[in-house]
Amino acid sequence: MAALGLLGCHRAEPGLPPAAPHYVVGAPYQMDGVWYYPHEDFSYQATGLAVADPDRTPYVTADGEHYSPDALTGRHATLQLPAIVTVRNLENGREITIRVNDRGPDSPGRLIGLSPRAAALLGIGSNPVRVAVTGLEAQNEQLAEGLPGTQHLDIAAAPAGQVRAESLDHPGSGATIVGAPGGTVGAADISALMGDLPPSVRQGYVVGGLLWVDAGTFSTLRYAELSAARTGGRVVPVQEHGRALWRVHVGPFMNATDADRALDQLMGAGVTGARIVVE
Repeated sequence: MAALGLLGCHRAEPGLPPAAPHYVVGAPYQMDGVWYYPHEDFSYQATGLAVADPDRTPYVTADGEHYSPDALTGRHATLQLPAIVTVRNLENGREITIRVNDRGPDSPGRLIGLSPRAAALLGIGSNPVRVAVTGLEAQNEQLAEGLPGTQHLDIAAAPAGQVRAESLDHPGSGATIVGAPGGTVGAADISALMGDLPPSVRQGYVVGGLLWVDAGTFSTLRYAELSAARTGGRVVPVQEHGRALWRVHVGPFMNATDADRALDQLMGAGVTGARIVVE
């Protein structure tokens, strides 16, 4: 049993600076020749391909944590960090909750990279797997409000105190406490979200789906049709926040190799925002 305990304990290598978790969105950056534009999206939803990251030498992640292969964590190119998301393996129905705390994956054709432990729980091996990623809005708002690094508005708060109601029929006869001011995000809430997330696997239905390359989203049907004609794709009507939009999808593709090839062709033709999705 002692041996098992030692195997499950990964400590940071000597020389690493102390962990200093903080909230960060970050400036646009370039990786492998592709530009990425980080932004906040607390209720993020996307499909694509997930990969298992290798067991790396301990290092400091983009949000100031110490990397551990046993933590339920992941890497994403544009989400605010840290971010709490669910990852569902569409090929076997398994779903877990992880904390995204670093930038990646290195390939533009991959939606999310998973720590060895997270990938194992989802049944992901050496090949990319179709997944759906969903942000947990309430938890992500808590992290944004409670972690250092957040840009807060400098607004003077009203004096704190209890709220009392007094009878108009009998003024001065006493008052009843009817409420108290709301508090800020508690340290316990943040600690739970930034600690070791429970390795609980939820089993859902197998969804599957074909791979497509999303060649862009347009607010005007005419421009979507022009893009579809240029890329050989199809126009898909969608609704986002009550707005009618049109997406251009190229495909479908049966495997990741074919989807990667199409993605490379589109990006080489100047469609820099293209990405692989599951539908």
